[in-house]
This record gives sequence, structure tokens and C-alpha cells, in this order.
Amino acid sequence: MTAEKASLDLSKMTPIHDRVLIKPCEEEKKTAGGILLPKGPPKANSDAHIGEVIAIGNEVKLSLAKGDMVIFQRYATAEVDVPEGNVLFVAEKSIMAKLIE
Repeated sequence: MTAEKASLDLSKMTPIHDRVLIKPCEEEKKTAGGILLPKGPPKANSDAHIGEVIAIGNEVKLSLAKGDMVIFQRYATAEVDVPEGNVLFVAEKSIMAKLIE
């Protein structure tokens, strides 16, 4: 772990403007034969990703709350490596849906 990574505290990150801080869910993959492959981060070129909302910028108009699960595109995102894993600052326009339980 680098000194820069160690100093980034996820609980103290607040997105600004129309950005939403999202922790992406790891994808579980299975081969055609049913063998489970190790979990890893979503593919960067995949169209849709699922993640958990960590924090919301002050100009976001979507009805989102901390802990909501959303489907988003990687378009207009910025990835940050923190001790808890990778998180993404996602533009509001890149959020396609909110998952309802």
C-alpha cells in the first residue's frame, strides 16, 4: 500500500456537483462447463455495471441515497484506489437505473 493510498479515507470523500461516489460490485464469472472463475472488477469496456452508492454530490437530481444499488456506465467516470478497494466518481448522466429490492 502506498502512502497516498493509505491517506485516502473513503468516509471523508464527498463528490461535488453532479458526481456520485460508487463502489463497484465484483463480477463472478462461470465458464460454459460451470467452473467458477475468480472474482474481479468489472470489465472497463462492458456497457453496464452494478455498484453501491457511497456518497452523492450536491447537484445530483436523481432520487438516490447512500447504500442504494445502481446500474451505471463507465462513461465519464474517475477511478480512485483506496484501502477498501476501488471506488468510482460517476457522472449523474451515466447512472441508468436504481435497483429496487
